[in-house]
Amino acid sequence: MNVSDWLKFSTIDRLRSSRSEFIQLAILLLVLGFSGRAADGPAKDNAPKLIAPAVSIGTGLLLEPALTLPEFPREKFEAAMATVGAEKIHRPWTNAVVPLPPHPRAEVKGLTHDEAKAYMMEAKRRFDAGEAVPLSDVGLISTQEDVIRKPMLNHIAAFSNEVARVYLLVQKTYSDNGWSYFSIVQDLTVSPPIDYFAEIRKTGPHFEATSCYKCHASGPLAIHPAREDLVLDAPLAAAIGQFIADQPRSVLFVPEDSPKPPTGEPLTLKFCARCHAEDGDRDRLFQVQSHPIRVLVDFGYMPPNRRLKPEEIAQLKAWLEKKP
Repeated sequence: MNVSDWLKFSTIDRLRSSRSEFIQLAILLLVLGFSGRAADGPAKDNAPKLIAPAVSIGTGLLLEPALTLPEFPREKFEAAMATVGAEKIHRPWTNAVVPLPPHPRAEVKGLTHDEAKAYMMEAKRRFDAGEAVPLSDVGLISTQEDVIRKPMLNHIAAFSNEVARVYLLVQKTYSDNGWSYFSIVQDLTVSPPIDYFAEIRKTGPHFEATSCYKCHASGPLAIHPAREDLVLDAPLAAAIGQFIADQPRSVLFVPEDSPKPPTGEPLTLKFCARCHAEDGDRDRLFQVQSHPIRVLVDFGYMPPNRRLKPEEIAQLKAWLEKKP
């Protein structure tokens, strides 16, 4: 069985408990005062914090005024998202990250390109079949893009097994007619992990780097809805967002027909390079990443644990305004 055929099937593990184990479990539950309500408590207590609303803090870094989309009410948002297929979205879910069956090759060290593409197609198949409930939102960074400046609609689903993390992005602008499919596969069998980015076309996945590097040099980007009410299922968004935040540092796969764009100067300011460095938690930042830098800092998402001081914002603004 090849990997494409294998991915069409799921493995159901059946667990059996002995009589003594069942009795021990029953006693333990009685001691703990187990009830359905109590079972829900820890799950809620341990749930990731909801994503903070996107509000510009007025740094002056944005090239255009922040879009608040007052002409895009919740009702219009829900109707637009449902055009992907209302039966596929906004449904109850158990696992924020959909488990994939074990990889067919034991002790694999490096996915083949065909295997990476097979994972992408499996993610699309599951989404199209309604087997993966995605978070649905209007994306902050893509909506704020100075060449777009309109609501960018996203459906995002996450999948994983021992060898790979797989993401599916189903996306369109509000004015587009059809939805486009994109996928990321993180190969966890090598160190550092390799990120494969692709657009899923009618002919299958096509690896990309040129158009992805600007926002995804460090892998999948954190989820930031453009407005608090423009997201379906905020807990699911928070859970998938935490999964992304916990990802290992990785490197982008660059195919020959989609080279990395010119990067410009590196960002060496210490309040950014503390994490974004050769030996940092995330990859280095360059002038080519100026748009996401402007948006994430202006909306207070970066740095993640504090706000930049006025003098630091001035330093960053001077660097951003340097001609590449």
